[in-house]
Amino acid sequence: MESKKDRRERPRCAAGRTGPARAARLVLIALLVAAPAWARQTVDETEAPGEGAEAAATAPAKRPVFSIPRTDRKIEIDANLSDPAWSQALEVKLGYETRPGENVEPSVETFCYVTYDSDYLYVGFRALDPDPKSIRAHLSDRDTIWNDDMVGVKLDAFNDERRAMDFFVNPLGVQLDIFEDDVSKREDSSWDVIWKSAGRITEEGYVVELAIPFHQMRFPRAAGMQTWGFDAIRFYPRSEFTRIALVPVDRNVECLICQMAKLNGFEDISPGRNLEVVPTLTAGRTDRRQDFPAGDLTEGDADSDLGLSVRWGVTPNWTLNAAANPDFSQVEADSAQLDVNTRFALFFPERRPFFLEGADFFRTPFDAVFTRNVAD
Repeated sequence: MESKKDRRERPRCAAGRTGPARAARLVLIALLVAAPAWARQTVDETEAPGEGAEAAATAPAKRPVFSIPRTDRKIEIDANLSDPAWSQALEVKLGYETRPGENVEPSVETFCYVTYDSDYLYVGFRALDPDPKSIRAHLSDRDTIWNDDMVGVKLDAFNDERRAMDFFVNPLGVQLDIFEDDVSKREDSSWDVIWKSAGRITEEGYVVELAIPFHQMRFPRAAGMQTWGFDAIRFYPRSEFTRIALVPVDRNVECLICQMAKLNGFEDISPGRNLEVVPTLTAGRTDRRQDFPAGDLTEGDADSDLGLSVRWGVTPNWTLNAAANPDFSQVEADSAQLDVNTRFALFFPERRPFFLEGADFFRTPFDAVFTRNVAD
């Protein structure tokens, strides 16, 4: 991470008479204030880059800066880079194999194209492959393509080098989106965003297109140009699981997001209102047979429940979540698990949106907070 600049206050002196003693005190104070700055300047000038334990552990190499052009032309997400807007997009080549090799030239070529309009961030990939028949791609559930070929981008929209939004797609267009926290070293795959993607395997490899709505992301509200952290990545699983990226990764630096490239642009965009209001109505009735099996059915009383869930992004940094008598029956069902001869409790992941918002703040290595216990 980049260290913050030291902030110094200038010494204030009241107007009036200053004698020799007062002048001497002022000179002494000035020397004391200037000495640390001079010492730091001397160290910075004499110490070569990379010297010093702290510098070697935290200071990444100089990162590239790109400018993203804006387009007014429509882009259809169909895994075909023939739309005229792509010819004017930013084109970058993924030139580093970061795993298992350490910043060596990759064995395959990958090109990434980036542009945007007032509503979407558009990303296109052209991933070349010497043997397209060996491409691994499956039509599977969302967020389950870790063993497939895939390409994607990492976005640090606040440019704070702490958290990033990851969007990946396999060659058939199956999506994977995760929220990455470089502070706690955790990735949250329960974070799901509504975005568009398409993939297609070709004779040269495969092509992928992404369209990410700005109203689905959080970033500062600014009228002028913004700078985001950016990285484009390709996973190439063959005899080894290879990671290919736009920027090199210094393994001596603990953080990863702080080593991403910078992307300038994003003028006149807005994160949107970020307001979701979900009313629910649940009704049920139980009929009973007084005499089984020949008795008549007796109609029970109808039981209905009203509920309301609200999610409001007050600012890009503050989100309000509220729920009154929420209906959790519409959440994705849990996968079946066997509990035969088990001596431990079964673990079911949390899937309810109300409890997923901000859940990373409560995660600990020992699962101190388990919201699945909150029910009825």
